[in-house]
Amino acid sequence: MLTLHAHQTGSLAAKAPDLKEDSSVGHVIASFPNSFYVKMRNDQLLFITNLSLRSPITINVKYPGNFTNIVKPLEPVSFYKRRLCTTDLSIEVTGANDEDEKFLVDKELPYPKLMQDSILLSTILNLIENSRSNLDQNQPIVHDSISSFVIHGLLPLRDNGSMPEFAAAAGKIVGLGLGFTPSGDDLLLGFLVIYNSLSPAIARTPVYLGFELLARRTSWISAKLLDYAQHLQVDGELLRVIRSTLNPAEDTVLALETLISRGHTSGIDIVTGAVLGLSVVCDIALRGGNTEIIAAKLGLL
Repeated sequence: MLTLHAHQTGSLAAKAPDLKEDSSVGHVIASFPNSFYVKMRNDQLLFITNLSLRSPITINVKYPGNFTNIVKPLEPVSFYKRRLCTTDLSIEVTGANDEDEKFLVDKELPYPKLMQDSILLSTILNLIENSRSNLDQNQPIVHDSISSFVIHGLLPLRDNGSMPEFAAAAGKIVGLGLGFTPSGDDLLLGFLVIYNSLSPAIARTPVYLGFELLARRTSWISAKLLDYAQHLQVDGELLRVIRSTLNPAEDTVLALETLISRGHTSGIDIVTGAVLGLSVVCDIALRGGNTEIIAAKLGLL
């Protein structure tokens, strides 16, 4: 059996195996060359990877091989003496190395700068290759559904804080599109990370989509990732984006540009949602109407 040592363990990952020793704690739900996912019996998600990106649900290990050769979907996972074990793999799990980050919005945000950033990012998104993303007008079902979400979900949320209208419109794009995490899920993830992290600054209540709704409309993994994100349990790159919006000395454009290359279209879709989130937040704070302008620049209106 191959034994690996976790050199970094996220705060949620450290708590997830907290079940009876020497017992089954879940099963492998997906396996990739650089990583694999485990669905725990307590309905938490673990992400084990040899990549460096950290998150609350991630266990980082050093392993030069291919996980698909030693870890298979549906394999049971057990926990014994601080080790997660599959049939051919054992991982020594450390205590949590990362604490959950708390975001204190205790000062006026640089709204004019953030609005200019969102305008610049909408231009960048128009210039890059965006096939099969939410911005691809050659995918009319996906593209038109996202446009409808902007009209019937984002604008009512901005104008009157309408949670029911937003939830109804969001529900129609959950699970929409192709990929391991569908395009609609990724766009919602980007929007909710921005809106929920900045909602205290605009005296708005964070928006939470019910997990049961998410799980009915998309894959369990994608639903879980979206649920973690809306509660601001996010990876290091998204943390950098949140920090950049709170600190005028940091570069929000660069932080979001870093995300664009993620996956085939996930990065583009997440950034699109984040840009719309920035425009909505700034419009609420400044009593403006720039969300329509930015959505039009993105081809969504």
